[in-house]
Amino acid sequence: MLSCPRCAAPVADTSKTCEHCTAPLLLKSCGRCLSRVFHGHAHCPACGSALSTTAIGDAQADRPCPRCATAMHPRPIDDLVIDECDACHGVFLDHVAVQRIVSDRQQARAEAILAVVPRAEIYLTPPGGKMYIKCPVCATIMNRKQFSAGSGVVIDVCKHHGAFFDPGELPAIISFVMNGGLEQAQKKELERMREAVKREAQNAQFAAMMAARSSTNAHELNGRISRADAFVNLLYALWR
Repeated sequence: MLSCPRCAAPVADTSKTCEHCTAPLLLKSCGRCLSRVFHGHAHCPACGSALSTTAIGDAQADRPCPRCATAMHPRPIDDLVIDECDACHGVFLDHVAVQRIVSDRQQARAEAILAVVPRAEIYLTPPGGKMYIKCPVCATIMNRKQFSAGSGVVIDVCKHHGAFFDPGELPAIISFVMNGGLEQAQKKELERMREAVKREAQNAQFAAMMAARSSTNAHELNGRISRADAFVNLLYALWR
């Protein structure tokens, strides 16, 4: 069963129109994983790739490795397609693929990726390499950001197209996610936010107390000044 690109209702791959919304269904294949999809989908339901991408197997000269400039090869793994560099073993995933790894957390997919992508030592600064690299799709400088608190992995991210993982980073992230690292990071972040709110409330209470004390002191000082002025005025009246 496939899904209608207009209403997402399940339909057979032999259907010409959707029985629910009567949308016409034109069957075609994904250019990367060759799965059958209906015309109208922006991304392949099977591998998550944009349906305008090239077929599997051939190196893509227009998609060079951000780290070493070698043409990357698209490679299907379970229900995903990754762009892999045979020279430095870095991999590039589009945002749909990254989201699937983070949110779906299918054990079979995780094991398939871990079996194919080599593990390696992770460096916060790539040894002998560039600190900032370009997106292989749009050639803009990608942002370096920590995947999640506690993950110990800093990745290169293009806001529009995806993320590049140096050797060892993708397996480390998959292990982190599958072992509940994201939940632990979210729990720590909530605790940090609660402590921050608590400190702000205490600071506000202390500031209010100090303001009240300052106001009282100022009132007492004004009273003493008024009495002194009255005494001076009295002396001035007597000796005038």
